[in-house]
Amino acid sequence: MFSQMERTDPSPARYGEDSFSFLDRVDQKFWERIRTELERWFAEYPADEAVDLRARFRDKDPTQHFAAWWELYVYRLFNQLGFRVDVHPDLAEVSGRPDFRVTGPESSFLVEAATTFSGIVDENRNGTREGWIMAAIEEVKAPDFFVGIDFEKVGMERPSVRQVVAPVEAWLSGLDPDAIADPTLKNAPKRVFEVRDWEFELTALPVKPESRGKPDHRVLGFGPITAGFVNDVDMLERTLERKRRRYKPDEPLVFAVLMMSPVDNEDIEGALLGRIAVRIDPEDLDAEGTWIRQRNGFWMKGTQARGTRVSAVITGTSLMPWNVATTWPRLWPNPWATRPLSVELPLPTATADENGAVSYKHRNEGPFGIFGLPSDWPGPEDRFERA
Repeated sequence: MFSQMERTDPSPARYGEDSFSFLDRVDQKFWERIRTELERWFAEYPADEAVDLRARFRDKDPTQHFAAWWELYVYRLFNQLGFRVDVHPDLAEVSGRPDFRVTGPESSFLVEAATTFSGIVDENRNGTREGWIMAAIEEVKAPDFFVGIDFEKVGMERPSVRQVVAPVEAWLSGLDPDAIADPTLKNAPKRVFEVRDWEFELTALPVKPESRGKPDHRVLGFGPITAGFVNDVDMLERTLERKRRRYKPDEPLVFAVLMMSPVDNEDIEGALLGRIAVRIDPEDLDAEGTWIRQRNGFWMKGTQARGTRVSAVITGTSLMPWNVATTWPRLWPNPWATRPLSVELPLPTATADENGAVSYKHRNEGPFGIFGLPSDWPGPEDRFERA
């Protein structure tokens, strides 16, 4: 999956650097263990499917890279749980093929993997294009300062690195770090830069005297701040709805969803079962309201159960290659499933009743034992250690 080469760059991920490129080049023991483990997983993936998985895993597009990672994880998880896992099985009288068929001693079920990208919604922001500017600022040579950034106007044109670096270096070289008596965000020097069709404001804070002059100093220290509403619930429900329409299987069907944002269980409840609202008595407005579950989720819509062909959902919240030893996915059985999942899976669960009330079952120990890893894997070193 990774390049066979000598690695000499131990630095953290740069702004705008895609996940695979970082994993492929970083020279640290922590990250080397991750590469080694993923290579072991990949070596056991079916050879006739491995070429496509590898290509997508190495893709700079995060939607391709993380989708491939999640498929590899799901395959490995069920394999380690003792199941036989077939990739892209054929289904009778169905044109589409799910990602996996998972077969145990007495029964089987299908698994379709998906990845949701959600978070703060702001129509005036674009993370990819902003990464152009932040990556350029990382090239600035200013060992006595670090800066924060706030975008006033997000442009469409990509400036050259020099167009960003030259004016920023000129500004910082004219500042005296010892002359900033009150180095706080409120009182620190600020300047708005206009580069092509971009406008961004930088805030300069001095590096502590004992840490100044280091050649590997990272200039961009904080920002930008994003404000807006979070669309995690909507994105999860849309993903499930899109996948649901593809299959009408004769076996239990499980959707395994990797959620890239740190979504909490209440958000997932809202997507599957319906949002929480407060019922107020219009004749007694001073009375305390009653919390109710609205029937507007993937499994509950008005008076009708829906999505009944989906037997369960497995959610992996921010489950990444570096936390597989400590982070569990969670199983959400569908209480109205036409074909309930009969297999007992040793995962944390969230089980709903017919009214949408959810009870949780947790696991005290991490999943490191399932994967045959130490409890402190991929440590014991920190992510980034100086030589």
